[in-house]
Amino acid sequence: MEFKTEAHRQAHELTRDYLYSLFGEVNVKTMDDTFVMQDGSTFVYVRAFPIAETKSGVEIFAYVVVDVDVTEQLMRYLLTYNLRLILGAFGLARGEGEKGTVMLTHTILGNSMDRDDLYGSVSAIARVADDLDDQIVTAFGGTTALGKLMSGKKEPVEYWE
Repeated sequence: MEFKTEAHRQAHELTRDYLYSLFGEVNVKTMDDTFVMQDGSTFVYVRAFPIAETKSGVEIFAYVVVDVDVTEQLMRYLLTYNLRLILGAFGLARGEGEKGTVMLTHTILGNSMDRDDLYGSVSAIARVADDLDDQIVTAFGGTTALGKLMSGKKEPVEYWE
């Protein structure tokens, strides 16, 4: 992986070390520059990024619902729910056509981050995303992150009785 600044490298390595110690190395997967963990029907992603030359940030996010119809009712629901969140906020990435992806994201400063900051952020994003993904799917359609992943799988190689 190529780091843009020294602060970016330090934040990435600190994030990795904290995630491994908090959640166990076996539970943290690495995809390019992003760490991924599963919690229930959601996946939490964590990545460090540079801010100017001497600062860094750490973004914690989850794809809550994918392939959802983007409607005024959905947008109102997400904006209204944002007022209730202590950490993070919902966002909506619009794809082609009328479909979109609901995301939940929170960012902390990497330079001053400690284990408790990262644990609180990851836990909050995971809990809210896992709690609300099924509710959003029921009310507005779409698929949970786990549902999307599972829909692409073929039949299992082995069957256990």
